[in-house]
Amino acid sequence: MKMSRRHFLKSSTALGALSAVPGLSLSKQAVAGDDGFKALVCIFLFGGNDAYNMVVPVDAHYDEYERARPTLAIEKHELVNIGIQSEAGNNRPAVSLGLHPAMARLESVFRDNNATVIVNSGQLVGPIIGEDIPHPVPDFLMAHNLQQTMWQSGALNMEDKLGWAGRMVESVYMSNDLSPMMSLNGEQKWLRNDVYEQMVMTGGGAGKYNGLDQDERREALEDHFDRQFNNLFKDNYTDVMSSRYYQNQRLAELLGEEDDDIVRSSLGEQLHTTAKLIKKHAEMGHHRQIYFVGLGGFDTHHNQKNAHHALLEQLSDAMADFYEDLKDINMLDNVTTFTMSDFGRRLMANDTGTDHGWAGHQLVMGGAVNGGKAYGKWPDLTPGSEYDYNNGRLIPEIAADQVNATLATWFDEYIDVEKLFPSLEAFEQKTIPFLR
Repeated sequence: MKMSRRHFLKSSTALGALSAVPGLSLSKQAVAGDDGFKALVCIFLFGGNDAYNMVVPVDAHYDEYERARPTLAIEKHELVNIGIQSEAGNNRPAVSLGLHPAMARLESVFRDNNATVIVNSGQLVGPIIGEDIPHPVPDFLMAHNLQQTMWQSGALNMEDKLGWAGRMVESVYMSNDLSPMMSLNGEQKWLRNDVYEQMVMTGGGAGKYNGLDQDERREALEDHFDRQFNNLFKDNYTDVMSSRYYQNQRLAELLGEEDDDIVRSSLGEQLHTTAKLIKKHAEMGHHRQIYFVGLGGFDTHHNQKNAHHALLEQLSDAMADFYEDLKDINMLDNVTTFTMSDFGRRLMANDTGTDHGWAGHQLVMGGAVNGGKAYGKWPDLTPGSEYDYNNGRLIPEIAADQVNATLATWFDEYIDVEKLFPSLEAFEQKTIPFLR
């Protein structure tokens, strides 16, 4: 039977993930939603964010930072003091941290204890810092496309066709009207899985079908979708097209017309649409949702001070507006938002910019955040220190997979994170307690 609009709207609410996976029973799955709705929102900063100019010491350790990058250092008096410190231990002191001045709107979020910094994190397949026999360095360091893939796959899952968020949801039953895996920034490996097809949309949500403004054209298209073809390729192609079309129509109905004339940035629009969809999660039949949004331009080899300032201002404003949107719809405690980026940047300047690095910092925001402090130890920025991998490229101390495992555990406590992230076998600490 062809997928008519009537059939799609009638059946999509009733059909869950189990119908797509023969032999997979509900009793073998963790059921999401027992403890309320939850959503993960990934903000990917494409190009390699210079995190060591995003998060900067505001105490005596500022001098070490300034010596490491004298031409790029932010003036100490301009930094936004967010009232948190890095962790102390293993001969590393606690360091008071601040944000780049372009991110002033996030100060109140940190002061509310609803945001934190994951300090000096990055791709690792096992600990390196402080180890008598360090683990190997991950493959493909400092290569944009491959590092973006590693963040979305997991450190030891590069060859897997699926992303870690996609693999994660395969063990979680999430009945749905529309797909609970949503990207507002193009198709992404992070969301790929064998159960749910990711729903790709524009930053504003539903797309426009040019030429269908006339009723007769729209009716002709829908009649075409209801036809049965003798050719299997035509039949399957029509099914795919009709599914996309009716999903888009349903999405447009859920979002409705925008009721304000606020001019938003690209990332701001993506996150605003995300908030509108989260508000409609019950109508979409979702107990869990996963979103991907993104912002490009972080490959700052030249003119970094100006370019990075503008990018961080867009990031900060979009996150602050999203925070307020979530508060308005009473969803702050239910949504955890976090950043990823290809890699950090090299500490030493390259004329007016920076070259590719390794370790960086990531931001986490939401009502479930254990705020009031940062997580991870501030590294020694001195050239030649144990943290210096290669001429100012810093070695991470917290693995991206430890951070990812923490997010996955918050999303659903029954997820087997060691199966999801095989690299965790090398780490004594599997998760980081930045979420409750």
